[in-house]
Amino acid sequence: MSDVEEFSRLVVGARFKISELGATRLRSLAGKTGIVVEVSHRNTGVTVLFDGAKSPTCLHRDFIIAISR
Repeated sequence: MSDVEEFSRLVVGARFKISELGATRLRSLAGKTGIVVEVSHRNTGVTVLFDGAKSPTCLHRDFIIAISR
């Protein structure tokens, strides 16, 4: 899958999981899932809400992977 196809799947409301790169860089988030709440068009940031979390977190888009529902 190309970078464009992968990025296009990261839309508001999409379910995601932490990618291998994200798990390597942010070990405390390994295996976590959630929902995308905002995708920045100005930079590489994606605001996400992890399952069970009360507040959103901003991550680099390479740290998450869209998953099917």
